[in-house]
Amino acid sequence: VPRIEYDATGAVKGLLIEEARTNLMTYSNDFTKAVWVKSAVSNTANAGVSPDGTSNANKVVPTTNAGIHYTYQTLNLPNADHSFSVYVASSGYGFATICAGSEGVSNYYAVVIDLSDGTQTALYSQGTHSKTVTVEPVGSYYRVTISGDGEKYYVVGASDTGTYTPSDYGFKSFSGDGTSGILLYGAQAETGAFPTSYIPTTGATATRARDLAEIPTSAFGYNNDKGTVVCEFDSASRDGSTIFTLVVGQATDGMTAIIYPANRVSYQVVTGGAVQVNLNFDAYATASQVSKVATVYAKDDFAAVLNGGAVATDTAGSVPLVSTLKLGVYWGGGDFFMSGHIKSIQYYPRRLTDTQLQELT
Repeated sequence: VPRIEYDATGAVKGLLIEEARTNLMTYSNDFTKAVWVKSAVSNTANAGVSPDGTSNANKVVPTTNAGIHYTYQTLNLPNADHSFSVYVASSGYGFATICAGSEGVSNYYAVVIDLSDGTQTALYSQGTHSKTVTVEPVGSYYRVTISGDGEKYYVVGASDTGTYTPSDYGFKSFSGDGTSGILLYGAQAETGAFPTSYIPTTGATATRARDLAEIPTSAFGYNNDKGTVVCEFDSASRDGSTIFTLVVGQATDGMTAIIYPANRVSYQVVTGGAVQVNLNFDAYATASQVSKVATVYAKDDFAAVLNGGAVATDTAGSVPLVSTLKLGVYWGGGDFFMSGHIKSIQYYPRRLTDTQLQELT
C-alpha cells in the first residue's frame, strides 16, 4: 500500500520509501508496563490524543516528592549507530528531557525540549558521545530523536524549566505538583544513524519490511532508444541511498540515480556488466533536503542535472534494454535502499534539451 506523507503544515512530502527496520522497544506505546521503569512518576495509558488521532497517548506525571522524575527502558545495545525517538507533548509541564545513556552520573546524553515550539533549550552530557538530535513537529507533538552510538538506557521525563543544574541522566531534581506532566507516544529504538517511521510493538520487537515500488516499463510507453527521467526526492540516508533505477530484470545491468558516497548524487549506467556512465554531483550534503535530479539516456549521449546546476554529459556508451522502473532500490541488490520520499517522478520518451533539464530541476 503506498504511504503518502505530509509535513506539519499539511504540504505533501511524497511517497514514503524506507529500508527495513526493527523497533527494539518491546512496549512502544504502553508506558504503564513493567518494562518501563518508573522513577518518582505515575504513567497513565490512554490519557490523551496521540499523533495518530486516537486517545492512546500516555501521561507521565512527576510525583510531589523532591527528586528526579523519569521513566526508562533498558536495552543494552551494542556500540554501533542507533536511533531512539519518542513523541512528546505538553500536559501541564512545558519541557521534556530525553536521554540516551549507560550510567546515571558518568555516561549520559540528555536534551531538553521546549514543548511550545520544539526548540532545544539545553544539552547535558557526561562521558564521550557522538550523537545528533532531530526534532520533528507532528501536530501538537514533537518527535525527538537522539542518534549515535548504542546505549543501555533510554529515558524520558518532564521538567518545569528549560535549563537547570542536571542530576542523574541529565534530569532536573524538583517536586512535582502531582497533576502536571507530559504526553508520550511511540517510543522507538532502531539500528541506524537516522530514524524511520514509527513501528508499533506490543510485548515483542517488531520489524517493518522495506517498501517496494516498481512498475514494468511496458506499462508507461517506455522508449528504450532515448528518454529522460526527472525525480524530486529527499532521503534521510546519504550513503548508498538509491533514488530510482531502470533495471534489466534482476540482473546487474541498468541505469540508476543514487546518493553514494555520503554527499554525492551519481548517475550510473551499466550495460553488459560494464560501466558506461558515472556522472557525479557533489551538491547533496544535507540529510532530508528536497532535491531534483534529471537523467538522460541515448546511445553515446548521456546527461544529468542536479537542482538546476550545470549539465554533466558523457558522449560514449550503450543503453541497456531495461524492463522495470524501481523506486528506492538498487538493481544489484545489497543495502542501497532509500529512506525518504519520492515527491514526483516524470518520464519523457525523448531526450530533453539541456535547457529543459535545468528548468525542470
